[in-house]
Amino acid sequence: MTREELLRILSFVEDARSISTEHSRLSEVDPRWKITTFTMRRHLEGRLITITSLAAATGAPYGTAMRRISAMIDEGLLMKRSRSRSGKSFSIHPTNQLIREFETYAARVKMLIGKTFGFSSEDSGGFYFGGSYMAARILPYPSVMHRGLGYGRTVRILSNADPTFKTLSDFTSNLREFCGSELEITTLPLDELHREILTNAKARSSKYDVIALDMPWMGEMAEQGIVLPLDDLIREHRFQHTDFYSSTWRGGQWGGRQYGVPIQPTHELLFYRKDLFETSGLEAPQTTDDVLSAARALNRSDFQLSGIVMNYGRGMPVAHSFMQTKAAFGEPIIDLPAVGSEGDFETSELSGENYRPLVDTETGQQTAEYLAALRDFAHPDSIRCNWDMRIRLFSQGKAAITYGWSARASAFELDETSAAFGKVGFVPHPRGPNGRNISPIGGFVLGIPANLSEQHVNRAWRLISYLASPELMKWYVLNGSLVSPRFSTSADPEVRAISPVIRTVDKMERRGQLQLWPRPPVAEFHALTRILGEHVFEILYGDCSIREGLARAQNEIDAVMRAAGRY
Repeated sequence: MTREELLRILSFVEDARSISTEHSRLSEVDPRWKITTFTMRRHLEGRLITITSLAAATGAPYGTAMRRISAMIDEGLLMKRSRSRSGKSFSIHPTNQLIREFETYAARVKMLIGKTFGFSSEDSGGFYFGGSYMAARILPYPSVMHRGLGYGRTVRILSNADPTFKTLSDFTSNLREFCGSELEITTLPLDELHREILTNAKARSSKYDVIALDMPWMGEMAEQGIVLPLDDLIREHRFQHTDFYSSTWRGGQWGGRQYGVPIQPTHELLFYRKDLFETSGLEAPQTTDDVLSAARALNRSDFQLSGIVMNYGRGMPVAHSFMQTKAAFGEPIIDLPAVGSEGDFETSELSGENYRPLVDTETGQQTAEYLAALRDFAHPDSIRCNWDMRIRLFSQGKAAITYGWSARASAFELDETSAAFGKVGFVPHPRGPNGRNISPIGGFVLGIPANLSEQHVNRAWRLISYLASPELMKWYVLNGSLVSPRFSTSADPEVRAISPVIRTVDKMERRGQLQLWPRPPVAEFHALTRILGEHVFEILYGDCSIREGLARAQNEIDAVMRAAGRY
């Protein structure tokens, strides 16, 4: 149940009870109920609860209120948590037990109201949206950390300006209450985030406790000693990581060690307008030929409608488009070791020839030809598109198809004003002649700076493990982030009901269609994307042949790898 819905039900019940307690003599004030509602409301709003304020909220004599509060602490419904070094000051919080019992109560109230007004559980679009809260796999609203981080020092998080971190930033007051600490969250665009991490690594002591790392940066961050390996902390704290999607968990690894815990994974899919496809008698694209045919058929089929909008902006956008599309043709961007029999590749432990670029190849040629062919049906602004512009144009109904990261689907899945709202289908990357339907994994993991003072490392780990818990993952989804790295979160009926993109990604993980290798996290990743971003752009929009552009990119990346001593 969402925070907003719980607060609405809480207000309704409080108002209903006040009719009998405050406006008539039919019943008396119930201190236990007042304690429960005051505690839950303040918890949901992320506001501090002191024992004095809680006693005052009961409306009962102080002695009576204190006895009720003490009884509820003894019963395991409330908990006291120190908020000073001396231990003389503390705050009050609801326990998991109280949160579960209140949510069960709220769900029953909701069902009763729904029944009164004629809704039924079979009416999927009606009052019972979200399902029964008695199901064991429904995750509760987050409870506070049992032992807070402490108020002696502000805890600082450095992150990207993406949906999950936007949720953290927007609900900082809730997080402060959850974590029992002053929190400061800095969000930066991707390039600025990368520069800030490198700058911070040069300082004697890190000014951030936790940093968000883009998965392709793992090789660079690990090899340069910018982040701490987490293996010892994982063992010491018995952190259970089997609930994470295995593909996503590997996104925090390098050289056989774990350096990050997934917080905001995302997967590039093909988004297509189901309504336009159905009207034109088209099926969901499964191959690159299908994409070309659909883009051709739908281009200009309606006023100002382009067949597709692509990330062809110079630099990182077009470089990523080339890498990720090339993977759909069955070949990585460097000579990664093959694993298994299904065309997958290893990314964590590489050496020697594994770093040799595979740009000027037959598959590279096919990839560039496909991207060039799509240009003829692409929205004119594709030449300038990055990830934000691409999804904005698609959401505005300016294109029938786009490739897009699942985390950004909220732009049309949660915005009823979007021209694409409720009309979008999701499929893995359509395959080329020698490829298969896989989707690249991206997004962020949380890591600990290697130059963080040793005395603060355990606190940073506790924050990471809390922020990556199933309940917090659900909280992010309910507040606008359509991603989940955990099976338990993705299986929650409320989460699954938010958007079909979550169910699609969950199925893809179980089918082995989510892969890290399309964007290999080597230390030279930034140089690789910089080179590709120039030459692929020149192929698409400059006076440069495909063969010439690919050969130049191949040679320049080869020089980078040789200079790094890779082979």
